[in-house]
Amino acid sequence: MNGVLFIYNSVKRDLLPTPSKSHYTFNLRDIWKVFQGICSGNPKYTGDPTSMIKLWYHENMRIFYDRLTTESDRTYLANLL
Repeated sequence: MNGVLFIYNSVKRDLLPTPSKSHYTFNLRDIWKVFQGICSGNPKYTGDPTSMIKLWYHENMRIFYDRLTTESDRTYLANLL
C-alpha cells in the first residue's frame, strides 16, 4: 500500500496539469484502479513475490504511465517505479 501511495503522491505533486497536459489530473480513484487490477490477478500466476511485484508495476504503468504524453514525464515515472 505504501508503494502505491508514494507513486500517487509523487505523480500528483510533480506532474501538474498545464494547458497542454490538462489530463494530468490524478485522484484517489487512480489508487483504487491499481488495487483493483492487482486484486483481479489470477492467484495461479501471482503466487510468488516476484510475480506480485511485476503485477504491481504493470498496474501502475497502466494507470499512470499511459496517461503521460512527454518522454521526460514517462522517464520520471519509470525511474520512480
